[in-house]
Amino acid sequence: MKAKALVLQKSIEIDWNDFEESLHNHFGVNAVTLKKNGARRSAGDILWANGLCALIKTNPKGASRICDTIQKHLIYEAEARRRYANDECAAGIFKIVVPIIQKDEIEGFVSVCGRPFLNTDRIYTYYIHKTINADEEKIEKLLPSLNPIDPRTIKEMKQFITTYVQ
Repeated sequence: MKAKALVLQKSIEIDWNDFEESLHNHFGVNAVTLKKNGARRSAGDILWANGLCALIKTNPKGASRICDTIQKHLIYEAEARRRYANDECAAGIFKIVVPIIQKDEIEGFVSVCGRPFLNTDRIYTYYIHKTINADEEKIEKLLPSLNPIDPRTIKEMKQFITTYVQ
């Protein structure tokens, strides 16, 4: 059976901060764990995969128009399908949401992003500039900090997420 969700077989305490840090350290991504209502399970600062994501997410318009829109859509899709959902955000960054399932109920989600798919050619710098009112040159200078993700790494990351507690 292919891993589709983080399935908790029994009630166990998970250190969600440690889980997020492990995802960041292993895969160089922004990782957050969420409750079913979308509130964050962990506390503290997000470990940023790159400067561009930090610039976008720490800007209120960037957070709402670039990050939150795709997050809500992927949570809805992951919940409806009861398996992971992925797409790219409006900035062109790959994003995946994996449901956390316990006792056949969705308890929350793992949300991972921060790396463009295969290359940085699809980063929508003009859209980012218009959305957060940041200097285009500043945005362009952050592009080298992006580390593209490939299908093999995505597969490894899904495997890591779905087997973390086992």
